[in-house]
Amino acid sequence: MTDHHTAPAFGSTTEAGIVTVHCSGDLDLACAPRMRAALLTPIRDGVPGVVADLTATTYCDSTIFSVLVELHRAALSRGVSYSIAADPVAVARPLEILGLDRLLPLHEDLGDARAAVAAHPESRVS
Repeated sequence: MTDHHTAPAFGSTTEAGIVTVHCSGDLDLACAPRMRAALLTPIRDGVPGVVADLTATTYCDSTIFSVLVELHRAALSRGVSYSIAADPVAVARPLEILGLDRLLPLHEDLGDARAAVAAHPESRVS
């Protein structure tokens, strides 16, 4: 059997004060610190909203799920609207199995996640 791994990649864009952090490839323990930093920095900087774009993620391990929960808590504590656009197979389904879909602000696509963040500027909590 051949292992097929997709290297993780991170990038960000900002539109109307909302920072979208694009996380793609196989996300696991090795890249968790980079992902945490990429998403936590704008939250700590107090931007109005942050979207974690995991629509191009091909694999997530439990470390990444822990990072998503940590980021959600950080956003709540700082009044930053936060949302996750999740690949249905690699991200959303495992989060549903774990029951984390009841805690985390998950959306099927990036447009919905951005709209959810933009819709809550007064409470700044998604």
